[in-house]
Amino acid sequence: MPAFRTWEAQLVDHSTSVRTARREIRDRLASWGWSGDRVDDLVLITSELVTNAVVHACAGDGEVRLHLQEFNGDCRLEVWDPRHDLPLHSRAPRRFSECGRGIDLVRQLAYDFGVVTRKGAGKRVWVRMLLDPSAAPPPPPTS
Repeated sequence: MPAFRTWEAQLVDHSTSVRTARREIRDRLASWGWSGDRVDDLVLITSELVTNAVVHACAGDGEVRLHLQEFNGDCRLEVWDPRHDLPLHSRAPRRFSECGRGIDLVRQLAYDFGVVTRKGAGKRVWVRMLLDPSAAPPPPPTS
């Protein structure tokens, strides 16, 4: 019988929140029976999204919220921050730069990815990860 599971956490706007988020997501997924590459990928995605929220969105004044839900092997992670706009960078990162590759990495690892913004209410960056990607329905067509 399929199970619907949810989990939420609030993190302070601090660099240690990234480590805390990785640990919490790994522990939660393990408690739900997830293991292997899917967990590693979702932990890496969590690290990227929480880092972006702490560094670019909170600016020392705010919090980051995590929301994780899983239903029958389909997992959705949301990372909320207080900034509603989407600071977009059009240039490619420099060859040896450590910054500027996170969202591209998230796009490559996630089954699906998106952002929901609301003026005055922050934004939610979400990803979907499937426990068994071979059992996934095809993604909806893009126009």
